[in-house]
Amino acid sequence: MESLWVKLIVGLIFVGYTGYTTFKSIRLYVTFKKKFENFKEVHKDYTLYVDNQILWIASGILSGFSLAMAFYCLKNPVEQQFYVVMAYLCIGIVFVGLAFETYVRKRCFFIEEGIFYVEKIYRFRMMIRFEQRKRSLFKNIRIMMADGEKFEVSHKLGLKLEECSKTRRAKKKSKQKQTGDK
Repeated sequence: MESLWVKLIVGLIFVGYTGYTTFKSIRLYVTFKKKFENFKEVHKDYTLYVDNQILWIASGILSGFSLAMAFYCLKNPVEQQFYVVMAYLCIGIVFVGLAFETYVRKRCFFIEEGIFYVEKIYRFRMMIRFEQRKRSLFKNIRIMMADGEKFEVSHKLGLKLEECSKTRRAKKKSKQKQTGDK
């Protein structure tokens, strides 16, 4: 039989970590919503790009499943019930946070001069390098900005951004040639 202190310490560690990660994700979502409202007021003409909705939907489903399993284990006694219920609750809560974060990170809003991504507007003219991340589980693309800032996007979104950035530069060059010829 385990002591109450061990259960308390393990429970606090699990709940603390779970609470921290979920709080970060929900705070990111709330910040995104506030900044997006401001963005919509200024930029009426934007195009939404959603990269892989399946991930945030799957996170929501897994969250529901994990929480349901936690309540199922409460009703039907199992060995080490405290740890099993704690694990299912923590996994379910982490997936709730992941669903919020994935919802934010898989949406990009295109405007004429750049994009609104997560909580900030990034200008195409400031994007100087697109770097493929090779030593990663996922094929992400890191975008280097002229001011030294870096951010990562999914491979699919990164390719679209790189294409838009090149198109924008080509338009600007052709426009400069036309005004230079006159």
